[in-house]
Formats: sequence, structure tokens, C-alpha cells
Amino acid sequence: MKWLERLVVLLVSVLLLACGIGVFAFTLGWQGRSLFAWLVSLQDTQVEGAVLGAALLLAGLYLLASLAKNGREEPSVVQETELGQIQISLKAVANLVQKAAKEIPGIRDLTPVVKVVPEGLEIRVVVQVVPEQSIPTLAAQVQSKIRDYLGEIVGCPVHRIMVEVRDVRPESKAKIE
Repeated sequence: MKWLERLVVLLVSVLLLACGIGVFAFTLGWQGRSLFAWLVSLQDTQVEGAVLGAALLLAGLYLLASLAKNGREEPSVVQETELGQIQISLKAVANLVQKAAKEIPGIRDLTPVVKVVPEGLEIRVVVQVVPEQSIPTLAAQVQSKIRDYLGEIVGCPVHRIMVEVRDVRPESKAKIE
């Protein structure tokens, strides 16, 4: 969980805990005059009341949005076999793409983005290459290697592989001290 999510969950949890205690106390006979007086005083200081109300509203909306986001399934490649279904997450496929392309000499770094389309997998690879390499040849090698590797390992057809050369940088040399 990110720090903002933890903070919102903490604040809403404390608020719900306080509300629960308040309802329980009212049920047992607590009059709650000080709490009621404080709530009424928020009418006189509208800025504080508006800030408190907006904060509670935003926290609730944030929790609802994060709940909706967490409810979605992570996209995956689905293979049907005679024994059942196999699902491979797109994150796993992206890691396989990275492994395959890094084996090619001349590739320094890469970032893959994998999508599932009706025709198969659509892959976009952003690469950094070393100088003195033919970029069209290197890009063709990347496409061929990824297509062959994923066909062998994942068993899913690759529809398209787009290679974007983002940077050309020499390989860093190790320092010897």
C-alpha cells in the first residue's frame, strides 16, 4: 500500500472507531452534550466545518475509488488446454520480454509494455542501445528474439512488436580501484 492510502485508511479507521464508540456510549446513556455543542459550533466557524466535511468526503471518495481499482482483475494471457485453463499475468510476460531482449548484444536497457489484443500480444519495447550498432538491424533482432522466445515460453501468438529507441549511450565501464 502507498503511504497516502495508508494515511487515508488510518484516518477513516480512527473516525469510524470514534463513531462506533459514540454510538455505543449514546446507547448506554451518555448525553454527549460536549460533542453536540462542538458540532453546533461548526456552524459559527464555517471554514473549519467545510474543511472537516471536505476532508471526510474526499477520504470516503478515495477509499471507494481504491476499492473499485482493487476489484478489477489484472489482465492476463489465457491459454485453454485439455486439462484446464492457464493464466499468465502481463507482468510475467513483460519480465520474459525483458529477459529475452537483454540477451541481445547492443541493448543497454529496456522497458516493455504488454497488451492483449484479439489477434494476440501487442508489445511496445522502449530501448537504450549502444552506439556503433545498426539501429534497424538491432530493432529487427529485438522483434525476432521476443517473438520466438514468447512463442516458445508462453505459447501465445505475438501480433505486433513496436521498438522505440529512446537513447543511444555507450556501455558503462567498470571502475577499478
